[in-house]
Amino acid sequence: MKRIVSVGPGKSRIEEVATPVCGEGEILIRNKYVGVCMSEHYAWSHAAAGEAFGHEPLGIVAEVGKGVEGFAVGDVVSGFWGSQLPGGGGMLEYVVVRPNSKPFSHLWKLPANVREVDCILEPLACMMSAVSKVKCSMPGTTVCVVGAGYMGCGAISLLKLRGAYVVAVDPNPASRENARKYGAAEVYSPEEMRAKLESGFAGYETVMEWAESSESLDLAVNLTRECGQLCVGAYHTGEKRLVDMQQLNVKAIECLSVHPREWELSRIGAENALRMLADGRWDYQNIPTKIYPMSKFDQAQAELETKFGKYMKAVIDMTVLDGEPYIV
Repeated sequence: MKRIVSVGPGKSRIEEVATPVCGEGEILIRNKYVGVCMSEHYAWSHAAAGEAFGHEPLGIVAEVGKGVEGFAVGDVVSGFWGSQLPGGGGMLEYVVVRPNSKPFSHLWKLPANVREVDCILEPLACMMSAVSKVKCSMPGTTVCVVGAGYMGCGAISLLKLRGAYVVAVDPNPASRENARKYGAAEVYSPEEMRAKLESGFAGYETVMEWAESSESLDLAVNLTRECGQLCVGAYHTGEKRLVDMQQLNVKAIECLSVHPREWELSRIGAENALRMLADGRWDYQNIPTKIYPMSKFDQAQAELETKFGKYMKAVIDMTVLDGEPYIV
């Protein structure tokens, strides 16, 4: 089978490796789509030879081992296999998983009424678990979201479901429009927000940060009012960032990471995401998605920084070796 592997910084190749054998208690999955996540972008641009990426898988059951119940050949599944596989990431044609093991091999059958590329569970579960940690007990509570990309807009839509009044901040006009589409009541550019602060605005009780830059984190700190909550969703990869600890301390801001790898929370988030997408309660579907063949993995990574206003999510089609990328 074929596998995508790095040969150096920003450069990968497709290599042939042995196809795994499905044993008792296991399922053989043919990967179909694997999401391209911004959290891997820095690692890809600084990669050493042999590194592999891909932790957002979706595939089709190709074989069911003895003793496995609840799955059949042809089932479309997604879950938490991927970068936790022996030998590296999930950008490969076939994978064997134990369907009920913890934490990363657990998988779920996908509903037939939801578009497959909208149902890659790993990022959806992350959005769910992150939003569950936000202080938003009172309906109508204002929450400011800094960064309105794929993860940010997903969080906006979930915050609206929780009854929040959502304010979004993003430098890109198209991203601000997406924020409105998915539930933000007000949208601003960073410059507009800085002007608002300079005019005496005290900030928001709750701020959520998803943009993954030093500038966005600094703005999020500034936008959090005294004794407010700053929920940081995007800082788990890349280089170190400087944070204004003096302001965090003087304003007594509760700074909370909302992106831990908690198995039980991820499991609940995945199951809730599936159920709410299938019954229409969570309208986070038909997301503009660019699909790349296996040979264009490096292009997909490189274009993450310029995708805004064109598409929101990128995936690799692991069933197609070459061809032109397209947006669905």
